[in-house]
Amino acid sequence: MPSNTILIKKSPFVFFKYLVFITFFFAFLPFLAVWFLGLRETYDALSVAGNISYPIFLTIVMTIIETAIIVISFLAWYIPTYRIDDQEIIYDRGSFMGVKKLADTQQVGDVIVRQGPLARRFNYGSLILRSFDGEPLAKIADAPSPRIRAEEIDPLIEPPGEEAPQASASAEELIAAGESQYVEYKASLLWDYRQQKPNKALYTPVMKNVAGFMNATGGVLLIGVSDEGEALGLEPDFNSLQRQNVDGFELAFNMAFNKMIGVEYRRFVDVTFPEVNGKVICKVDVRPATRPVYLQDKGKEQFYIRAGNGSQPLSMSQAHEYISERF
Repeated sequence: MPSNTILIKKSPFVFFKYLVFITFFFAFLPFLAVWFLGLRETYDALSVAGNISYPIFLTIVMTIIETAIIVISFLAWYIPTYRIDDQEIIYDRGSFMGVKKLADTQQVGDVIVRQGPLARRFNYGSLILRSFDGEPLAKIADAPSPRIRAEEIDPLIEPPGEEAPQASASAEELIAAGESQYVEYKASLLWDYRQQKPNKALYTPVMKNVAGFMNATGGVLLIGVSDEGEALGLEPDFNSLQRQNVDGFELAFNMAFNKMIGVEYRRFVDVTFPEVNGKVICKVDVRPATRPVYLQDKGKEQFYIRAGNGSQPLSMSQAHEYISERF
């Protein structure tokens, strides 16, 4: 088995659901057995009828049946395994049911996590594997910790498209070259320099530019750099967060990204923290997405593209025409 193979079994909570069903079922099974299966007549015809009372006989039969169903349910939960490597995604149902190929890994454009209220509570859910044009390819059902599993699958999916020309440049080189079609500066993620206090409204211009890059040809967003190219650093942002370090900053970035753009697009973005002139900044490398990216802000959905050295919104008709040509 290749070292980069990912194995996913169903969540243990699935077996718990089986047990609940069995318990409910067996609350009625004795009556069903007596009424419909003629268990009393079967007992009377057996040679053990004179040695074992009917209640004990009924208990033994019910115990055997219940044990058999529990064992079958356990095997039905434990044996099936999803195997994912950089070549294919298969569903191994055991020696009796066989192996089923779900998709070629390189056909997968992104991974969507689906969870209902109960699944969120017990941290399991389904992974929907979609093609580059957004069509569903396969489903990995009842996966434990589905968001972690999705992050494990992401590196096996070869990112489509080429990186923006500036993606390999250092932060110093990007600052020296100035803002452009592929480079944008933002002073902060959260700290409002004008009001001198945290302001979550600043998430919007950051995510607007990220969405614009993804809808175009990619680019680089530098956070902690002024419009004039001065490295301001992330210290004010750090001081505004509960976890006052790069981990806390990336967590805040991810939360805003997931809410305003969508966790399924996170694989197109790489976040690093280089140091410029003794100050830590955030470098966000953005690759072009494989399908349209919409910004969700204050209950509205907007479509941005990178145009020149800024990200511009498109009207509905403009977005429709652009999407038909770009995607």
